[in-house]
Amino acid sequence: MKKNKCIIFATMAALSLAAPMTAVFNFDNVQTVSANHQGTKVWLQYGTLKYALKGPSGRVYPAGTKVVRELSDDAKPPKSMRGWSFYLTLLIGGLPGMETLQDYGGGKIAEAYVDYEDWHEIDYPADEVVLVQNTEDPTDLASSDFHPVDSNNPDVPYANTNKLNAAFNEYVFNVDFSKLNKADKAWSKDIDKRFTEAKAMGVPQSVVDALTDEITSAYANYKKTGHLVSGKSSSGSNSKTNFAKPKSKSHKVKLRKASYQYTHKGKRVSKKKLKKGAIVKINGKTYRIKKKTFYRIAKNRYIRAVNVVKK
Repeated sequence: MKKNKCIIFATMAALSLAAPMTAVFNFDNVQTVSANHQGTKVWLQYGTLKYALKGPSGRVYPAGTKVVRELSDDAKPPKSMRGWSFYLTLLIGGLPGMETLQDYGGGKIAEAYVDYEDWHEIDYPADEVVLVQNTEDPTDLASSDFHPVDSNNPDVPYANTNKLNAAFNEYVFNVDFSKLNKADKAWSKDIDKRFTEAKAMGVPQSVVDALTDEITSAYANYKKTGHLVSGKSSSGSNSKTNFAKPKSKSHKVKLRKASYQYTHKGKRVSKKKLKKGAIVKINGKTYRIKKKTFYRIAKNRYIRAVNVVKK
């Protein structure tokens, strides 16, 4: 454990851009990253830019700029992970179990732009540690839109996924997945996989837009018929109940205490908690999981009802 911890601080000492973050760092635009490998360890992979890239702010990041990516897998990740981005700026720290997410960064760079090393495992630091800090520009921190300065270098497609995210979030929050028929469940399982793939680095905008339209259309059909991919009602005695059952109104609630997130089987998602005072949206229904009452905040994500401020 101590040997691994020395690795990260030795690496930090060698970084020319490892100064502490200043007040100009805009945390509203950073991208939250999770590090929770067995509670105490994390995998890191460093690399350098193959050639100069320009960000949406207009700033140029020269060839040789150091970048890093992070994973919390139990087993060592494969050296190449296409679709999993590197970061221009990444800070980590704060042992799991604390009430706030401690890792943050931004400036997502495609693997194709990076000459990368192998993964190495380190002790997750108890204090904030800067892995790389190449920018504090909020525009670049919030973006994946980086392209070669020299047009002779191969370019990676960049797709805006804002509309896709909005359509997917509306679908997963409002659909009652426990009432879907076999065809709808199969479509839902497939769409989860394709949604993840569409958000990977290098996916064309046309693919993202087509998937957005498909999800939007399926959800519109669900609101009319109660089904995602078919206008026909489910067979069996429960088919009428699906439509006669009144819908609970979704609304936002405030957490009275820090709250873990759970799956529908009652398994804790991670050791990180949603912060006390955070505002979350629930669908208004309650769910009994392992003899306790929960609210659903997203697909297969639940919080204890006792942690919510009572109105």
